[in-house]
Amino acid sequence: MKRLLPFLLVVGSVCAQSINEREKILQKTNATARETLTQQIAETQNANKAAVQAYLQQHPETPNPQNIQFILDGKPIYYGVDFNADSVASLRANTMYPGGTLGLNVTGNGITIGIWDSEKVRTTHVELAGRVVSSDAATVSNTHATHVAGTILASGVSATRRGFAYQANGRTYDFGSDIGEMNGFAGEGFLVSNHSYGLVASNLTNAFFGQYTSQSQAVDEVMYNYPYYQVVKSAGNDRATTSLSQVQNKAGYDLLTGMSCSKNVLTIAAVNQVTSYSGPESVVYSTFTNFGPTDDGRVKPDLSAVGVQVNSSIATTDQAYGPLSGTSMSAPAITGLIALLQKHYNNLYPETYMLSSTVRALLCQSVREAGGNPGPDYEFGWGLADGFNAARVISGRNSSSILDELTLNNGQTFTRTFTITQTQDLNVVVGWTDPAGAINSTTVADNRSPRLVNNLDLKVIKDGVTYYPWKLNPDDVYAGATNDSDNNVDNLEKVEIFNATPGVYTIQVTHKGSLQGGSQDFSLVASGTSGLSLSNANFDNDNTFFVYPNPAQNEIHFNNPKGLNLDEVSIYDITGKLVLSSQGVVNNTMDVSRLQSGVYMVKIASQGATFVRKFTKN
Repeated sequence: MKRLLPFLLVVGSVCAQSINEREKILQKTNATARETLTQQIAETQNANKAAVQAYLQQHPETPNPQNIQFILDGKPIYYGVDFNADSVASLRANTMYPGGTLGLNVTGNGITIGIWDSEKVRTTHVELAGRVVSSDAATVSNTHATHVAGTILASGVSATRRGFAYQANGRTYDFGSDIGEMNGFAGEGFLVSNHSYGLVASNLTNAFFGQYTSQSQAVDEVMYNYPYYQVVKSAGNDRATTSLSQVQNKAGYDLLTGMSCSKNVLTIAAVNQVTSYSGPESVVYSTFTNFGPTDDGRVKPDLSAVGVQVNSSIATTDQAYGPLSGTSMSAPAITGLIALLQKHYNNLYPETYMLSSTVRALLCQSVREAGGNPGPDYEFGWGLADGFNAARVISGRNSSSILDELTLNNGQTFTRTFTITQTQDLNVVVGWTDPAGAINSTTVADNRSPRLVNNLDLKVIKDGVTYYPWKLNPDDVYAGATNDSDNNVDNLEKVEIFNATPGVYTIQVTHKGSLQGGSQDFSLVASGTSGLSLSNANFDNDNTFFVYPNPAQNEIHFNNPKGLNLDEVSIYDITGKLVLSSQGVVNNTMDVSRLQSGVYMVKIASQGATFVRKFTKN
């Protein structure tokens, strides 16, 4: 029996990332699965459309028929919608900008972001003109949609309303056929999209909240088939609706629905502006933001961002601005932040981007703590997103931090060791894009059976002591997270060790049961407050090459224990600009005396393989 997914396929076209880069991204996609999924979405959309039309024939006075997504238990289910400078500063995304403290000159240039919303973005607005394209038949400009687009993309004609990724491009759609259009967008090799809308709660039964539904499953299927594609979703704004029985019954918890309950989606809560962070108490959640958990107890929402009185572009004129509040305003902050981090990674490693599992692991690993207890909770998720910390993890990859994309095969145990030389806090995360899970029954409330398909397990071990990941208890939503055993529900696991003592630590990743497909790609992110000691700054696991000395003076040497040929050696600056080619490499030595002081990447091509190394030139 086919699953009913309320959506239709429409594909637009606009250039952003290079064709080469997008083709590389699509190499990770199963072409057969893509065709099957596209056909399934189209068939399901037609079935839902027929059901809606039949309902409207029987109920011709139904309000807002254009926003009905599907019929559930005889009722129509609707979609509805919930100073940018303050939001940017609260997430410290501005530290990546030209002139920012990290010195990275990242603006989002070259990244195309998908934006789905209620109606049309005013693409002629002075903050968006020339970079934003309407990609479907929507004709009515909408303030909510334009505000969301501005939070992500506004160029800064009004400096205080500048968006997060202010030189990125946008491709916009109304939300009427979102899943099919998302499938097409991801199928062109794009990386991230924003969804600041959700199911209207008033027609939903209490059992529907927190459930892993056909909609949750559909998005997970798309993201699993396109493993570089990250969907960002608003958590919703129903907690202030005191007339809603679910709010009365659950005190504001267990309010997430549909796409927000997907495993691979980033679901975003709304908090007040964080003018100066001094600790968890600096982060205060809004009066309206929906709390988790999902029925199986996963950490949802995933992250927090500013969503109160955000001032951005609106649709009344091409020069209009105004404040709005909602998780609709917090989700685009994370979407724009992802674009910046992907571009930073692409600058360091030309023609490559992070898997979406790496994006999620990185963002949840690098948060600033929020809430009354250490670790995650069902109000703030993993915490307040932090562009400064996340960018530093990317910059320090395999010198002071770990950021690896790996594969675990059936029956395999993965291990990696690192050393710390001084007492510090450690933070290790494993994340993976899990296959779509089994749908919950729509009539059974709070089914605690995990929706996880491939159950990976993270542990960190030192001197015979095992440190386990955080997990939450959905039957006691007020309790703090615990870390005394395995986490069997989340596809992101985080081990934190406070005041870790010097010595050698071993990261271990195993799995329970049998892995669907025989293997599972996963992302590993780790750092410490004072940095990790990682041998030889390798970007591969077999010591094929490393560069020394580091820092360098007038020349660098390539340790080459396997005696491989250096077919091509290129050096890039921190922005990804080529500054030296392989001319002058003699006996595994390269003259770098012409380089100015700074951080550089060496790209080594050898016998069909490519290796990337980082070094500092004094």
